[in-house]
Amino acid sequence: MRIIRTKLGLRLSQHGVVVTELRTSPGPTHSVFDVLAALIMVLRPAGRIGVLGFAGGGMIAPLKALRLQTRLATVDLDRSSYDLFCRHCPEWVAGVDWQQADAVQWLQRQTREFDLLMDDLSLPYAGDVVKPDISWNLVPQLIRQRLKPDGLAVFNLLSPSGMSWRRSVAKVSRPFQTTRVIQLDDFENRILVAGTELPSARELGRRLRQALRQICSRQAGRLQVRSCPKNSL
Repeated sequence: MRIIRTKLGLRLSQHGVVVTELRTSPGPTHSVFDVLAALIMVLRPAGRIGVLGFAGGGMIAPLKALRLQTRLATVDLDRSSYDLFCRHCPEWVAGVDWQQADAVQWLQRQTREFDLLMDDLSLPYAGDVVKPDISWNLVPQLIRQRLKPDGLAVFNLLSPSGMSWRRSVAKVSRPFQTTRVIQLDDFENRILVAGTELPSARELGRRLRQALRQICSRQAGRLQVRSCPKNSL
């Protein structure tokens, strides 16, 4: 992991790919982490939230700027990034229930259902940063099993290897009734939102942009939301 000091905190990257922007004061990162934080705010601001892949806590600064008080249950195999978060953002640590564990095993151990679960897992591979195989094959179904009946899932997807985006999104979407896909102008990531019932693509986009404008994130004008009917995947 390469750590670079910025004006607002730290940037953690692997193989030239930014893994997280660790901002040490409330505010936007102007990155995908703003969008992930805004999704929590507009979809389940008062629910039980779980995040697979905490890294350095890039979502926390935008969540604080959005004044979200919900405690996050998080899991990650890498403790070093969490230690950086604790060292540089000590006043925010109490709002994070972090565990060092395998994400699948952590999900399997959960006895309480979640209102929202987010897969933000990634790993270095062959000079790049990719989603682990479990994010395409196992995690979607496990997440669905650990959600409340009206719970929602958010998947921060990276460019798939050996599959088209269409097939990859369809694979992750399979356990869910309704999905929306968010595409970002500045990043290759695609964010999949899934559940039993969701706002329309137009309404979700409106709410997201409103939340992002609230924290002055540049991503407010750099995203598109679309529906993915089952028969079109």
